[in-house]
Amino acid sequence: MSVAEEIKDKAADLTGKATELTEVLELRLAAQQGYIRSQFVLAVKLATGDGIEKNLDEAVKWYKKAAKKDYAPAQNNLGLILAGSVFSAPDPGEAVRWFRKAAESGYAPAQWNLSRHLQSGEGVARNVSESVEWVKKAAEQDIAAAQNRLGVCYSEGIDVEADEVQAVNWFRKASEGGLAAGRYNLALRLRAGRGGTDQDIDLARELAQKAAEQGLMDAQYLLGQMCEAGEGAEVDEEMATHLYRQAADQGHMEAQNILGQRLVEGKGTLPDTVEALQWFALAAESGCVPAQYNYGRHLLQGDGVTVNGGAAAHWIRLAAVAGHIEAQFVLADAYDSGLVFQHNPKEALKWYRKAAEGGKIEAQFSLAVSLECGEGCTPNIEEAVKWYESAGENGCAPALFNLGVLYLQGHGVVPDDEKSVHYFRQASEQGVSNAQCNLGAMYERGRGVEEDHAEALKWYEMAANEELPKAQYNVAVMHHVGRGTETNLAKAVEWYERAANHGHANAQYVLASLYHHGEGVEADLKMAAKWYRAAAGQGVAEAQLLLADCYLRGRGVPEDYVLAYVWFNCAASQGVEIAKRYKRMTERCMTPSQIAHAQEKSRAMMAA
Repeated sequence: MSVAEEIKDKAADLTGKATELTEVLELRLAAQQGYIRSQFVLAVKLATGDGIEKNLDEAVKWYKKAAKKDYAPAQNNLGLILAGSVFSAPDPGEAVRWFRKAAESGYAPAQWNLSRHLQSGEGVARNVSESVEWVKKAAEQDIAAAQNRLGVCYSEGIDVEADEVQAVNWFRKASEGGLAAGRYNLALRLRAGRGGTDQDIDLARELAQKAAEQGLMDAQYLLGQMCEAGEGAEVDEEMATHLYRQAADQGHMEAQNILGQRLVEGKGTLPDTVEALQWFALAAESGCVPAQYNYGRHLLQGDGVTVNGGAAAHWIRLAAVAGHIEAQFVLADAYDSGLVFQHNPKEALKWYRKAAEGGKIEAQFSLAVSLECGEGCTPNIEEAVKWYESAGENGCAPALFNLGVLYLQGHGVVPDDEKSVHYFRQASEQGVSNAQCNLGAMYERGRGVEEDHAEALKWYEMAANEELPKAQYNVAVMHHVGRGTETNLAKAVEWYERAANHGHANAQYVLASLYHHGEGVEADLKMAAKWYRAAAGQGVAEAQLLLADCYLRGRGVPEDYVLAYVWFNCAASQGVEIAKRYKRMTERCMTPSQIAHAQEKSRAMMAA
């Protein structure tokens, strides 16, 4: 820019300022001469600092002059300043009086402002009915905010008969007036097809988009949901997260909670558990119940944060008290397990019951178990059956299995083999191996169902393939004796070994016997002694007797009178008469010190 141009520009600026100053002086002179319009415009400039230094006190003075001459816009603006917190001497009561004067003269903005104060009770006794009447008047004069409020009144039945069609009508008018809240409320109804409107996802998304761009956090949250669900366009996880973040930044607690969840899962953003916890905490402190649960659960599990049982209990309990079913169940489980909170069966029972009554299937099952076992209460098998049935009706496999056992045993119910089979079958079809094994036993014995050994073997094998030792043993027996299939000792041995390796005592004993006698396998006294020892250690009296004989005669193990005495004594203590005779016979072959040592080992074994 040349020097001449710069001088010319500065001159223009000074000329502009001089003109502006002249206009203000002329305006003030006209106001002093009593021109209402000039008084009003001067007050507006003083209130906003438009071309003049901002001065609310002087603005109030000029608004009052115009207001006292019944100039409705001045009365309304005067009310706004007096009702606000910025003015040096706010007076909500006087504000309402000025709003009423302007409203009664038909000035629509004042009608809306008066309605707001009557609704909130600020500066006037709260009067919802009168508030709605003024809302109607303002709405009919195309005040968009009033139209939106009237839509809310019709939607929620606030001092008018609830009418979604009318609500949609007023939301549409507010939307056409460009009001973000009107667009949002109309979008909600178009999305769901409410209020006599056909569902219109495309228009709903368009309105939500406009309201979101206007900064309305509820609209940002709604649009985020639509982006996530792919409503009106392709699924866009990144945009969904972006919109949830916009709403969260404005304090939308549901958006804060969902943003936290998305940060944990890495949906539409990189995973960041630390930031997620910050959002959960913000939302939790604002009273968002799901966030209280999420925050408490992370504190409980130590996911992204150091485990803090006390803080976890605080937040999970808040959510639980508010009726959050998952929180109630987690709280119950924490008290039940005693891993983080101090073990408290009564508290566990209380919260299991609340979650169960809320429909949480796992809680119904856990409550039933507690009632059956008397954990935190006096045992109540009748109520336990009721909760097992509730959980079972919802497909809870463990509950179905337990019901099968109860009807088989007649515990808390009238014994009923057919019902037992019914419940075992339902649990079996969900893959519960114990139920499959029990169902096999019902078919094998013909209880509650026609005896069918082939069907029994089928269910045993299903459970055996899930590595259930007792089922593996049963399959071995079926192949051993040719029940439900042809006799096959090789298969029997295979299944006995699988069951034995899983610790099944009877399988260990039978396998030992097979190795001892060379039945289905090559005779092997060492293997026989190995499995006799395993079964004997689990209390199988016959195995104890034969293991003792192995030590007595040095079969598969080094000869050892002390151990022979010990195991004969164990078998004898279980009522095996021949073991008593063999113990006495062994004793005659022992030195006094060996006998004392054997007796000491026997006492130790019996005590264990």
